[in-house]
Amino acid sequence: MHFKTHVNLNCNLNLPLPFIYYGVKSSVSLLYQAILLRMQLLLQGIFFSFLVMTIILNQILTSCAADDVHYLKCGSPFHCANLKNLSYPFWGFSRPLYCGHPAFKLQCTGEVATVTIMSENYRVLEVNDSDHRIKLVRTDYWNNTCPTSLRTFTIGCTFFDYGSDSRNLNLYYDCSSPSFLQPDSFPPKFNCSVNGTQMNNYFVDESMLANAETSVSISEILGACKSRVVVPILESEAEVLETNSTVENLKAALENGFGVEWEANNSLCDECQNSGGHCGYDPISSEFACHCRGGSFPSTCKSGE
Repeated sequence: MHFKTHVNLNCNLNLPLPFIYYGVKSSVSLLYQAILLRMQLLLQGIFFSFLVMTIILNQILTSCAADDVHYLKCGSPFHCANLKNLSYPFWGFSRPLYCGHPAFKLQCTGEVATVTIMSENYRVLEVNDSDHRIKLVRTDYWNNTCPTSLRTFTIGCTFFDYGSDSRNLNLYYDCSSPSFLQPDSFPPKFNCSVNGTQMNNYFVDESMLANAETSVSISEILGACKSRVVVPILESEAEVLETNSTVENLKAALENGFGVEWEANNSLCDECQNSGGHCGYDPISSEFACHCRGGSFPSTCKSGE
C-alpha cells in the first residue's frame, strides 16, 4: 500500500490583518522615538552652545561695563599741534579736564601748542614726561626781538619753575647813544624801530652783565635805557652768545626757548600709575584723582580695581 504525501511549499502566509497593523504601528513608534531622541540630543547641544556663548558674552559685557569712562578716556594719549603722545597733567583740545590738571591746559592751533602761565602765553616746544620738563618760549619773542609790550615775565609759581639749565638774558631798549668810542667789551647791539625811529638796544646775559657792571661808562649807558626785559634762555645758547654775540645768534637763543620743570602731584601720579590707574583731576573736589577701572579714587586704585 502506497501513501502519497503532499507538502504545500507555498510560503504565502495569510496573516490576520490586526497582526500586520500592530506590527507596522510598532515600527513607526520605534522610528518616531528614535527621531525624538536625536532631536532632543540636537536641541541639548544647541542649548548648551547657546548657554556657553551667553556666559562668555555676559563676561565680556560685564568687563567692559566695569571700566569707568574716566579710566577709558584718560588711558589714551592725545596729540596737540606738533606735540605727540601727551598725557597727564596736560589736557585741552579733545582731552577733558578730568584727565589733566587745571594749570596745564594746552591751546592747539595748527602746528602751534601754547600754555598760559600766570596770565602770560608761552609756546610749547617740547615735553619730556620722564623728567617732568617742558621747553617754552615767550610767544611775543618768537621770531621777534622787538615786541610791542616790553615786560619781564616771571614763571616761578606753585606748578612751574625754571630748569637748572636756564640763564637770564637782559634786553635793554631805547638807550642813549654813547658819547665815546665803544670798546670791544661793550654789550652787543640789536635794532628795533618805534614809529620808524631806530633805537639803540643791547643784549647782555648774566655773566656778560657782571663784566659790564665793572665799567662805569657801560653801567651809565645801560642805566639810562628806558626799558629792560629779562628773558630766560638755555645755558647752551648763552654760552654761544658769549663767544659769538651776533643778532642771528640772539634770535636763535630766543626761539630755542628755555627749560621748565613742572610739579603736578608728581608723586601721587607715580603711585596711581603703579596701582594700575590713570592720573587725573576731580573738578568737584578740586583735588588729584586716580582713575581706575572701577571708578576714581584720591590716590591709588583699590585691589582688583
